[in-house]
Amino acid sequence: MIGEIRLIYICIPVAVSAFAAYGPVLILCCNLLLIPIFLRRKKDFLTPALALIAAILSYFFISLQVPELQQSGDPATINFTWTDQVKIDGGTMKGFARTDSNKIVYTVLKFKNEEQKLQFQKLHIPSVRFTLQGSFKDLPSAAHDYSFNMERYLKMYGAMGMFEANEIVGYAKNLSLSTILSEHRWRVKQHIQETFPDSLVTEAEALLIGDRSGMDEDVAASYRTLGITHLFAISGLHVGLLTFLLRNLLVRLSIRIETVDTLLIILLPLYAVMAGGAPSVWRAVSVSIIVLLTATGRFKMRMDDALAASAIGFILWQPFVVFQPGFQLSYLAALSLIYSTKILSRSTSAIAVSFLVTTITQLALYPVLLYHFYELSLSSFVVNLVYVPLYSVIILPGNIILLLLTYLFPAVSEIVFIFYEPFRRMIGICTEFLASLPYQMWTPGQPPALLSAIAVVGTLLFFIAIEKGEKPIWAIPIILLPALFLQLFPYFDSTLRVTYLDVGQGDAIVIELPYRRGVYLIDTGGTVSWGSPADWQAPMKPFEVGRKIVVPYLKGRGITKIDKMILTHADSDHMEGADEVLEEIRVNEIHISPGSELEPTMEEVLHIAKDKKIPVLAMTEGANWSVKETGFYYVAPENETYKGNDSSLVLLMTTVGPSFLFTGDLEIDGEKAIVKKYGDGDWGRLILKAGHHGSRTSSSDAFIQSLQPELAILSYGRNNRYGHPHAEVVETFEKYEVPTMATADHGSITVLVRKGNYTITTSLK
Repeated sequence: MIGEIRLIYICIPVAVSAFAAYGPVLILCCNLLLIPIFLRRKKDFLTPALALIAAILSYFFISLQVPELQQSGDPATINFTWTDQVKIDGGTMKGFARTDSNKIVYTVLKFKNEEQKLQFQKLHIPSVRFTLQGSFKDLPSAAHDYSFNMERYLKMYGAMGMFEANEIVGYAKNLSLSTILSEHRWRVKQHIQETFPDSLVTEAEALLIGDRSGMDEDVAASYRTLGITHLFAISGLHVGLLTFLLRNLLVRLSIRIETVDTLLIILLPLYAVMAGGAPSVWRAVSVSIIVLLTATGRFKMRMDDALAASAIGFILWQPFVVFQPGFQLSYLAALSLIYSTKILSRSTSAIAVSFLVTTITQLALYPVLLYHFYELSLSSFVVNLVYVPLYSVIILPGNIILLLLTYLFPAVSEIVFIFYEPFRRMIGICTEFLASLPYQMWTPGQPPALLSAIAVVGTLLFFIAIEKGEKPIWAIPIILLPALFLQLFPYFDSTLRVTYLDVGQGDAIVIELPYRRGVYLIDTGGTVSWGSPADWQAPMKPFEVGRKIVVPYLKGRGITKIDKMILTHADSDHMEGADEVLEEIRVNEIHISPGSELEPTMEEVLHIAKDKKIPVLAMTEGANWSVKETGFYYVAPENETYKGNDSSLVLLMTTVGPSFLFTGDLEIDGEKAIVKKYGDGDWGRLILKAGHHGSRTSSSDAFIQSLQPELAILSYGRNNRYGHPHAEVVETFEKYEVPTMATADHGSITVLVRKGNYTITTSLK
C-alpha cells in the first residue's frame, strides 16, 4: 500500500480499458462492479478517484495504439525485423516481425529453393533486418467459432495484418540490446540441441529458454490432460527458484546483500528477454523486482498491489497482451493465491498446501480456461501433488545443472546423462500412462456470454468471501454453482442443431438432438493431396482436419461423446479425420458403407475402433432408428457391393419441422435408384446436403425435381482445383428455385430447429 492508494483497484480499470479500446466501448461499464467495493472502503477517497482517472486516461491512451487491420493491397517493399517467434516450417519462414515504424506484422516468406532454406536455418533471424517485397493479404477465415482464428491471433500480438513476401530485396545485421540477448538465447538453444540427448532437448529448451516450439503434439496432449502444462514452461515457480538460488549463492560468496539485490534487479529483466518474454515470465520478474526493492527498504508494498503494478506496466506497454491466455492465467493465478493466504496458512502439511494451491488456482481460473480451451483437467488436483515437487526439486534444477556442465565439464555431463536420461524416460512413461486413463477432463464447452459472466462473478464473490474471512465450506458453493449450470445447460436446450462444418474440400456434419439426447457425426473431413511436396517443403506437422477443426468444434460445444459416427464412404475427404476424432472423443458406434472396410483408407479407423472396442456396423438401405420425435432412415446403398461414391450412406432425418437428407458423394446412378424407390414419397420441407460437393456428376435434374428441397447446402473448399460447384449444378438449383448455401462462402453453417421452424446461422457474418 502507498498511503491509502490501492493499486489493485486501479489495475482493474486499466485492464477493462484495454479490452474496451479494442471494442466495444460499453465494456467500460464493467468498472461499475467496483462501486460496491469502494463503498465498503469509506475512508479511502483517493483510490476511487485515481481508478476513475485511470479508466479514462488509459482508455484514450490505449485507443491511440490500437492498430488498424491492413487488408490486401498493392505490392510494397518494407523493412522487417522478425521477433523470436519466427519459425522455419517446411518451405516457409513465418512469424511476427516489426517494421521500421515499430508496427507489428505477421510476415510469411516462401523459400525459392532448399539452398535458401538451409542458409536461413544457420542464421539467427531476429538479429537481421530484412527488406522484403510482397503485399498484404486478406486474413484466412476461421472454420467456426471454436477453431483457430487468424484475426484473433493477430489481435493477441498487436499485429496490423499479414504480409506475404515473394522477394528478398536485401538484409543486414541489426544490432540492439534486444537482438543481442535474442542471439544469446538462440545460441543456448543451438548448444542444447548439440549437447543434450534428443529425448531431453525439447524439455530443456522449454524450461531453460522458454521455447516450446519443438514440443510433440502427443506429449502436449498428455500434459493438458493431467493439467501440468504450466510446469513445461518458465513460470513464477521457475523465476522464484532461480532468484532464490542465485541470491543465496552470491550471499555465500560474501557479497553484500544490498549489492546482490541490486544486481538481481538489473539481471532479472535481461533474463525475461532471454527466456522469451512470456507474460508469466514478466509477471514473475516484475513482482520479484518489487519484492527485492521492498527487501532493500526503499519502499513497502502489499503483494496484490505489487502484482497490480506489474500488470499496469505490462498493459500500458503492450495493451494487446490482455487478450493472451498466458497473461490472463498468470496474473489471475497469482492473485488468487495472494487472496487465499488465510486458507493456505491454516495448513501445516506440505501436501495439503500443494493440494490447496492447485485447487484454488483451478477454481479461480476455470472461467478463463473454459473460454479459451473449453475443458478443464480434473486429475490436476492430485497429479500436481507429485509433479510440482518433482519439477521444482529435481527436473528444473537438474536441467540447470546439466546445462552448466555441458559448458564447463562436457565429459562429466555425458556421464550424468547416462543416469538422468533413463530416469526422465521412466517419468515420461508414467506420464503417458496417467494421461491415458479415462474421464480426466471436464469438457462443458465454451460458456455462453451470460453463463460466462455468472462464472466470473461467482469467482470474484468467492475470493471476496475468502478475504472477508468466510469459511471455505460456505464460500466454495458460490463458485461451484455456476460450474454446475455450465454442465447442465445443454440438457435444457430444446433446439435441434445441424452444423455443416467448413472443413475445406470435404464433408463433416454434426447433429445435436434436443436436450442432448444424442450426438451424431456424419463424416470427419480430410485432406485431398495432389502429389507430395519435396522433403524440404513438407511442414513439420501436417494439417489435421479432424484435430484442428472437427474436435475443437465438438469440445467447444461441450460434446464429449458421439453416439454414432457415420462414415458415408471411404474417400479421404470424408473420413481421413476420423482417427483424430476417435483419439480424443468417445464414440459409441461407427456406421460404414458395406464393403468400404476393405479400402486402404479405412485401415487406421478400423484399427482404433478394434483397440477401443467400438462396434463397426455396415449399414444398408432400410436400416433406421428414432429418438423421440426425430427419425433416421438409411435410403442407400441398396446392396453390399462397394462402388465408391455411389455406395455412399444416404441418411434421411425427419423432425417436427424440416427433413434433412445427407448424401455423402452420391452420384447420378445412386440418385436414380433413390428416385425409383422413393420418388413418390413425401420428403417434407427438405434441406438437402448436395452430393459430391456440387460436382456435375451429382444433383441431377430428375433428383432435384423429385425432392423439391427448400434449401441445398454445398460443402467444398475455397478456390478448389475441381471447379466446384459446377455451372450445370448451379443452373439446376436455379431452375427449380432452390436457394443454396456453401461452406466456402459462409463458413460453417448451422440449422437451428425450434418448434417446427428453423433458422440458419453461419460462422462468417
